[in-house]
Amino acid sequence: MNHTEKFIKLREEFSKKLEPASINTEKCCWEFFINSIPENREKYEAAENSMHALYRDKLFYSELKKIDKISLSSHEAKQLKDLLRAFDEELNTGDEKMALRKKEAEIGQIYNTYVPTIDGKEVTRVDISKILQNESNPDIRRKAYEAKIKGGDLIVKDLIQLVKMRNSYALKKGFSNYFDYMIKEEYDVEPEFLDKLINDVYSKAQNKIQILQEKRKKELKLAFHIDNLEAYHYGLLLDTNPEKDVNQILLNNSIEDIAKKTYDGMGYNITKLQQEGKITLDLYPRKGKNTHGFCFGVEAGKDSRILANLMNNVQSLDTLNHELGHCIYDLGLSSELPFFDRTPASSAFTEAIAMMMGDIIKRENILKNIIPDELLLKFKETHKEDEANFVSRSLQIIEFERNLYKDPNQDPAKLWSEMKHKYLNREETSDNEWATIPHYLTHPGYYQNYFRATLMKAQIYNHLVKQLGKITENRNTAEYLNKNIFAIGASIDEYELINQLTGKSLGIDDFTNSL
Repeated sequence: MNHTEKFIKLREEFSKKLEPASINTEKCCWEFFINSIPENREKYEAAENSMHALYRDKLFYSELKKIDKISLSSHEAKQLKDLLRAFDEELNTGDEKMALRKKEAEIGQIYNTYVPTIDGKEVTRVDISKILQNESNPDIRRKAYEAKIKGGDLIVKDLIQLVKMRNSYALKKGFSNYFDYMIKEEYDVEPEFLDKLINDVYSKAQNKIQILQEKRKKELKLAFHIDNLEAYHYGLLLDTNPEKDVNQILLNNSIEDIAKKTYDGMGYNITKLQQEGKITLDLYPRKGKNTHGFCFGVEAGKDSRILANLMNNVQSLDTLNHELGHCIYDLGLSSELPFFDRTPASSAFTEAIAMMMGDIIKRENILKNIIPDELLLKFKETHKEDEANFVSRSLQIIEFERNLYKDPNQDPAKLWSEMKHKYLNREETSDNEWATIPHYLTHPGYYQNYFRATLMKAQIYNHLVKQLGKITENRNTAEYLNKNIFAIGASIDEYELINQLTGKSLGIDDFTNSL
């Protein structure tokens, strides 16, 4: 038996143990996120620990180490590298990893069960979002914003402790901090490559971004009759913003129905997938439920679930279309693939598909029979501003996290304020808004995936339009996506897949030309 045959045999042998443990962990994670009671947290922790315990098999690890990676294909060599790293982490630093997972779950429970109040009255985070979008009274806005930030205040000390614990772990793995460890080891991103992408995009888009930022600040100052803006002034939909009128119309329409009709136009029957038990939707807010939006790919090709906290507005329609994008990717993964390839090409690639689907609201005509033509045209024109805002916000979030891990002893509120000034052109009172961003707790180092996905989605979408026309008006879209992206899973590297799909390497031009 040669090295390739031996590796495949060992990989498949391990897969038979890992697959059921992985499915169970995802199901327990789902239960914890939709109902964050201590019992569900304990079950989730136990499932995670049980799954990670599989990587403590010393005999199996020794067999893996005997394989000569030079004899393998580049894809199999990467799988071997990832497996060896996972075994090394558990065998040599397993207790530290368990402590990190435990701390993360504890913080998650505190944050998820926090109930905001305004003037002594309980409100939901959806209520706060509505106030910050629609309320013109600065005092009410301030109270709503402060109620939101209090959730971050409750966990900020624990988060900093977690950052330090993660850094200690990274040091044992040969990295100076956990951010660098995650983007290199977990997401296979070279720091130099990421820096180049960020610098190239920001240098080319900076002038356009700053013009839009100054315009926005001027409009808000006029609206509130003030010279100095604070964080709670931002987010207001002004009367000149077409999204405000679109939101009013959407109040009397079902976000679910619009999203399902959108996917039906591409050839995906979401209702049928629900009836078959392949898609589960938990879409509306309630106490004890995580307050953000996630897709849980429980079992490739068979079980994908969405947690969201929707209301009938543009933002929620974007969210639902986005998470359904993750769903169709998960369900399109071929069962013929080996278990380790039954996952999207990369985290950035699945985000690219999901973000592209969120953009559909303004890129195509899914609201045509709901929104008057003149208003719809103005609404769609704001897509460029959305893209500029998203990139500047992403860079703020990425650089803040990188700098926090470099020096967790600095004042994080001050650092957050500095990043706001650099990327958002805003100067306001420092606070712990950063601690309300869920990725810092649950997915460290992840936000750079959104940034790379922004470039990918522009390139993918332009290619799809050339091949299919408007993708929501062509039922062959589903077949094309399934065949050319989803069914391939992780059997091809993300950049190779971009090249294979679009005929060119990943670049910045498709995105920057759209601004």
